[in-house]
Amino acid sequence: MSFLELFGPTAEIIKFIFRFWWIWFGPLSFVIFVALWLAWRQQLYKSAVSWVLLELKFPREILKTPKAMDQFFSALHGVRNAPGDPVEKYWDGEVSLWFSFEIVTLGGDIHFFIRTPTKHRNVLEANMYANYPTVEIEEVKDYMERFPKTLDGLYARGLNLWGSELVLVKADAYPIRTYVQFQEIDEERSLDPIASVMEVFKKIDRKENILFQMLVRPVHPDRKAEGDKLVEELKKKDVKIRQSPYGEYEDKPIRTPGETEVLKTIEENLSKSAYDTLIRYIYIADKSVYNISFAKRGTISACNQYAAQNMNYFSHNYKVYTQVRWINWPFLFARKRAEARKERLLQHYRMRRMPEETLISKYLFARAFNFNVHHRTFVMSTAELATLYHPPSSLVLTAPLIRRVESKRMGPPVSAEIFGEEQ
Repeated sequence: MSFLELFGPTAEIIKFIFRFWWIWFGPLSFVIFVALWLAWRQQLYKSAVSWVLLELKFPREILKTPKAMDQFFSALHGVRNAPGDPVEKYWDGEVSLWFSFEIVTLGGDIHFFIRTPTKHRNVLEANMYANYPTVEIEEVKDYMERFPKTLDGLYARGLNLWGSELVLVKADAYPIRTYVQFQEIDEERSLDPIASVMEVFKKIDRKENILFQMLVRPVHPDRKAEGDKLVEELKKKDVKIRQSPYGEYEDKPIRTPGETEVLKTIEENLSKSAYDTLIRYIYIADKSVYNISFAKRGTISACNQYAAQNMNYFSHNYKVYTQVRWINWPFLFARKRAEARKERLLQHYRMRRMPEETLISKYLFARAFNFNVHHRTFVMSTAELATLYHPPSSLVLTAPLIRRVESKRMGPPVSAEIFGEEQ
């Protein structure tokens, strides 16, 4: 029996493919070449982008609610860029740029950072000052420079790392619990959702650090069309077509108040501008105080306040986070796979890296024991982003949590440059 005969009926198909290789080899080679070319040009485009890290410093009291940050994200959406023609896509390698909004506790001191492309800095600052006139924005050095650049360097310093990425459990159109649900008519009963996060981040040892980043890039408005399909499916759920002497008619069920509220909330969420989002965090601590239980459950527990069981909630991306057991596919080299995940997560956090745009790019940047294909982004509205990241309002007791600006800022100068030259 020949080797091809082992394949049974498919042997003839295999013979045909190899016999007429000259037909498919050319087109396949061209497709591979274009994919590799695009990946190369996109990497060149991204490597040429200049970035700046800004720190937000807050006064004693901020009277604005998270709605001001909602407005900030809505305005920032206008800087969205995207390739408009084949030249920009395949020659310039243009991709949509992103921002990183970070809440970091370094030994118990909480800081708020924003990393932005330098060419968008003036627009970002102008919108921030417009919504939070008393906040100070200062360019700072990257706090990641205080940590070694490699996993081996961390171990040499007596440090250990645990990290994860968070994902939405349901479809993107289902929103999480936003700041609107935290507000009450009676101001004394209102809550600021950032308070719980800050409390969790503060309850750590001086030798522990929690680094949380939310990478966002504006998405095209046609994203709403996908959500509209979900709304139509929910509206048609349990609708039955019945016959009558006058023809067919739709027998629509009576919706419960909860079902009606779900539809209303989804439609409100879809009406807002949206961002492609990736949430990543790492926990770095001295081995003497390293607490894997806190690393695994601390941040996710703080995010549980945003959960709405009839809407959406966060979970770990288990194919990315740094705990690997032998029972997880592919069952082998569990320790090596865990170390590779730690190394990749550390590098991706340091670089504020979004997932690659093409599948071939993901495999080009893969590493042994940890392929680069499991990072997931999801779409969030401006209201959801403002809930997760905003300056703490007057409802939050910030004195023991963050360092405050003692002098009151009077706002940006009238002559402040907003639109600079393209870089």
